Amino acid sequence: MTVNNKEKKQYARWLQIVVITLVVVALVLIFKNKHSIEPKMHKSKGELKMKANASYKEVKGILHISHWVTEHGVPVYFVRVPTLPMVDIEIVFDAGSARNGEKGGLAYLTNLLLAEGTAHLSADQVAENFDNVGAQYNAESQRDMALVHLRSLSEKTQLQPAVENLAAILTQPHFPENGLKRLQQNALSTLKYQAQKPGQVASRAFFSLLYPHQPYANWVLGDEKSIQAITVADVKAFYQQYYVAKNAVVTIVGDLTLPEADEIAQSLTNALPTGEKPAPLPVVADVKEKVIKRINFPAAQTTILIGEPGLKQNDPDYYALYVGNHILGGNGSVTRIFNTVRNQHGLAYSAYSYFTAMRDRGPFMMGCQTRNDQAEKASEMMQALLKEFVAKGPTEQELVQAKQNLLGGYALQFDSNSAICHQVATLGFYDLPLDYLNQFKPAVEKLTVADIQHAFQKRISPDHTVVVMVGGQQG
Repeated sequence: MTVNNKEKKQYARWLQIVVITLVVVALVLIFKNKHSIEPKMHKSKGELKMKANASYKEVKGILHISHWVTEHGVPVYFVRVPTLPMVDIEIVFDAGSARNGEKGGLAYLTNLLLAEGTAHLSADQVAENFDNVGAQYNAESQRDMALVHLRSLSEKTQLQPAVENLAAILTQPHFPENGLKRLQQNALSTLKYQAQKPGQVASRAFFSLLYPHQPYANWVLGDEKSIQAITVADVKAFYQQYYVAKNAVVTIVGDLTLPEADEIAQSLTNALPTGEKPAPLPVVADVKEKVIKRINFPAAQTTILIGEPGLKQNDPDYYALYVGNHILGGNGSVTRIFNTVRNQHGLAYSAYSYFTAMRDRGPFMMGCQTRNDQAEKASEMMQALLKEFVAKGPTEQELVQAKQNLLGGYALQFDSNSAICHQVATLGFYDLPLDYLNQFKPAVEKLTVADIQHAFQKRISPDHTVVVMVGGQQG
């Protein structure tokens, strides 16, 4: 009897402990749910509100891209990447060197001067504000576009000050006289350096001949005379015309929610004046005949560039020309040009070709560097290769290998937040379809040899090219 009573008491104690433990666990779970479900519900409500916006669209595939337009008319593109606590932001304006008018270098200097101080901050303070939170800022001016890029940690205590600093740069630039003078001197020094490089000399001459009546001929840095003539008033006028809401595109990539991305886009652009989109650029004209320009230059080798106007970003033959060029000269050492010029004849260390798609027809270009005494032979060989490719197109085997290479490596174009950001910013700037990046694989897969041959015959005229040769003098 005594033993049984002890066993009953022990059993009752253990049962009591189990019950108490279960109650404690239940209370902990209830407490956790109370504090974890509420933010998720709040986040969901914010996203639902964003998606209820009439302008909101999204597409999934190679990337999950969300797109909407702010109240001030600024298109926003957002890709959530929660794997790293980072955020990349790129704001692009139709304010590249094609908008210089008669003032060469104006777009370039205006873009750089944004970070030279604001209404309340000096250039040093602007830089310190980014440094203090570990953020990286850079600006870049191209022919079609001008952009500013910010990379920051996504933690609010670091991201918010960085965004506020960027907003001040964009909306309250001061354009100090001393800053302009310093950047003008830097640009002049860069021009002198470029004048010593045969590749830069060739490129400048090539664009000038390729676009004789179109602003793509504008060298991004301008020239010595035009740079020295630019004033603060010129910079302010350029900024007021082109750095406006209707001329901007915002791309955000990183560890943020949809509402957080919208808040950042609004804070960066709401203070911009509405403005207007600039007028379309003059249409690029065809090259009517073969143009050959030889520039004597003291170098042991001659730089050769050959080409003509190529394709637009939204060109219906984009994929056929892109894949065809991959076979012709765009795939490093596994191309017709490289194999013939380098491997078979030993005329150059590197030989290549590429298309640069722009708002209007950007350049198709072939190039190499060779010994001065071999320059004519190398130039004629590349022109003959182009003529043969246009006439006959690629072989079936070449097309199969190109497809495997391009499709297998396509995902590598999105291997970092900054790479994603620039790809999506380009999509937005050129107003391409939201699913544009998803179109690559099916478009490439269905291409035939005949498609490539037809596209090259329609767009490339081997007898109507610009040929620039810089060299000929022993260095």
